[in-house]
Amino acid sequence: MSPRFDFFKRKTADHFHDKEGKANFDHSVTNKELLEIVDKEKKILEKDLVDHLKPTKNTALDCLVRLRKNADELEEQKIRVENPQFESIINTSKKILITSIKKESFIESSSEIKSYEDAIKFKNNLELLINRFGQVGDSHNRILNEFMSKQLNKLKSDFDNLSSLLKEVTKIIATKENEINTCIECKQDLNLLYEKMNEIKTKQLRLSELIEEAHTIDKNIREGKNQYKDFQKSEEFQNTSKILAEIDNKKNEIVAFEKNMINMVSNLTRPITKFSYLASKETQGRLETILNHPLEIFEDNSQYLQLFGELRKQVDEKSIQIKDPEKTIHQIDEIVNSLPSLSTKLKNLKEQLIQLESSVNATNITHLEDIRNNIDIGEKNRLENIARTEETQSIINELDTASKALKKNVEERLLELTNTKYSIIQVDN
Repeated sequence: MSPRFDFFKRKTADHFHDKEGKANFDHSVTNKELLEIVDKEKKILEKDLVDHLKPTKNTALDCLVRLRKNADELEEQKIRVENPQFESIINTSKKILITSIKKESFIESSSEIKSYEDAIKFKNNLELLINRFGQVGDSHNRILNEFMSKQLNKLKSDFDNLSSLLKEVTKIIATKENEINTCIECKQDLNLLYEKMNEIKTKQLRLSELIEEAHTIDKNIREGKNQYKDFQKSEEFQNTSKILAEIDNKKNEIVAFEKNMINMVSNLTRPITKFSYLASKETQGRLETILNHPLEIFEDNSQYLQLFGELRKQVDEKSIQIKDPEKTIHQIDEIVNSLPSLSTKLKNLKEQLIQLESSVNATNITHLEDIRNNIDIGEKNRLENIARTEETQSIINELDTASKALKKNVEERLLELTNTKYSIIQVDN
């Protein structure tokens, strides 16, 4: 920030480009070789930059030495003030200016500029102290110009020189800045290319593992299916399958039998419900069992035969009013007359089922189930393998695209920088 008394002038953004053409040859190199080329090019550019900056830095240091010397002299001087009421204000402004010069006008003279980064640091420090001087000048502009103009004139030349030197430093850096930054970016891209190529190698190894794993899984599935088919053709399995079919038939027969019994009882739903209105709580419970769990009547024939007899009596004596009592009596008689034989038949069916189930070779069934489970697990693993393989291949494709873009970018930057066409043929380990 420049003060109003024109001690400092703003820096400019002047840039110029100084680049010599070189012969354009094709060169195939590894990324390691190219890193060495970039480093060498950067050092050449930096040396040229340092050589150009050295006189300017020395001049700036001389200006700062003079500023500090003049500040020391100003500190010893007493400002004559006609009006005593301004003396305190003037001395305060004087003290602030002197303190600022002594504090801010210090750039490490022993710190050499050896690199582009050192050059940027020097420029930033020079710009910072000029702006700070400007802030002090702006804050105390009126007092300093009115009461200390003579003393300030001795400082003005060095202040102006510093502003001019900052412009000169900015201009010198600008001549090499783009090329040096290109070198820096090339190194970054080459390192990133190295990382991505290594990542590609890692993913390719993983892809090979997944492909080998897929072959093993497919082989196991094929063997499992063949084993499953061969076992199904064996005599022991044929016998077991025959028994299993008989078991299924027996179970279906029992289900049909039970369904028929449920239907027989469901025909009496209305009379049983009306009967329950007249019956005791104990009888109501048994009637509810007939309606909701009709198969339980086989467990205690005598109890439920008596209950059906009471129901028939209520219908016959018309104690229960229903639409077709004769039909209902016929249905009750049918259940009562068939219940003993039905109970025996159901008991026989269940015993036959138990006998069939006990004759099944459990080892054969378990063996077949194990084979089937292993096939299912293998097919599940195969699907997971396919997903992982596709994901890995997708990552490789993305890395390959990014690597090609980086490679192209580096080669184009180096062509622009050196006028020499380089082609990266290999990424070193």
